[in-house]
Amino acid sequence: MAHQRLDISEYSMITRLVISNFRSIGANVEIRPGRLNFLVGTNGSGKSNVLRALTFIRESVRIGLQGAITNNNGIDSIRRHSTGHPRNVRIEIDATLKNGSASYRFEITGDRSEEYRVKREWGRVTVSGEVTEFSLESGVWSGPENLRPSIDSQSLAITSLGGDERIKPLWDFLANMMVYSIYPDVLREPQKFSSETPMQSRGDNWVSILYQQEKYGWKNDLVAALEKLTGDIDDIKVAKASGFLITQFHHKLRGEKTKKWFGADLESDGTLRVAGLLTALLQQPPLPVIGIEEPELTVHPGALPLIYDYLREASSRSQIFVTTHSPILLDYIGLDESSVFVVQRDAAVTSAEPLSDVHREAVRSQLLTLGEIMISGEMQLPLSLD
Repeated sequence: MAHQRLDISEYSMITRLVISNFRSIGANVEIRPGRLNFLVGTNGSGKSNVLRALTFIRESVRIGLQGAITNNNGIDSIRRHSTGHPRNVRIEIDATLKNGSASYRFEITGDRSEEYRVKREWGRVTVSGEVTEFSLESGVWSGPENLRPSIDSQSLAITSLGGDERIKPLWDFLANMMVYSIYPDVLREPQKFSSETPMQSRGDNWVSILYQQEKYGWKNDLVAALEKLTGDIDDIKVAKASGFLITQFHHKLRGEKTKKWFGADLESDGTLRVAGLLTALLQQPPLPVIGIEEPELTVHPGALPLIYDYLREASSRSQIFVTTHSPILLDYIGLDESSVFVVQRDAAVTSAEPLSDVHREAVRSQLLTLGEIMISGEMQLPLSLD
């Protein structure tokens, strides 16, 4: 790969994440992630809800709390089900920044179904030793004297604070977390040009990203990966047709003297999905946090080592979160370079815990692989060394 490994101390990352009563997630679920993180669990365990919480924060910062709630089909779809008084939704993030650190928390409450208000919000940004702190408690604002955002009971202050240079490092970090659930059918269709960056969650602007980012030089990495995957793709380009952009792939054909290009509509789901996933990981400038939903979907099992290599390489630039239930992918995970969290659901409540010491030792001693532990069902059992 062409990218040189970078000093991760220069880059932002989440060091602590607490999610409480968001969708199926239980009370006070705490995760202390590393650079490369795998959320492992069976179908329906709720592992995707951890990444949805990150998306919810991003949308709340960018378009406001009301918009984020609307995008999630209303407040009752966001907070964990209760037969009595609605539960409070709370999210906390601690992060390192390039030149400092930041913390952010908010809690949403409500007295009845379909009703909500912000109970409290708090943030602190430390950059080059300078500390800026703000809080909102039951509608009462506290912060720097010359900083007084216009807010109501259903809004978060952070949304309107991005223009303040003291808060901007926190705003930028939260607003640029991105979770990807790539759909091959979206990549297959011709797309109108969009100057928007980064690549959108489903890949709706994928072709535009390819078109704009030739200058960054990562196209060679993408082509090299696709050649390893298919054995015959040796180039990729973006063509224009009737006001649309179309991705085309060149396949080496036996006896072919001139290049022949095939449109994305003729490519397999697996080829397109790998192309989309790698674009998410390779795009520039790097995002602080990238989530990848189940990279194994529609992809040939033989391609999973390749995907893992690119996930690991991308973690030198971005913090990576991956949801998976693939035993094959798990077998390639190195426990010294990755953090594994076991996600399970009991009585409709999702929890997430680090991989147990027993299982870590079994893998390190080569008694079992992570994939074998998952297939056995023992990964979900609470084990100890005693």
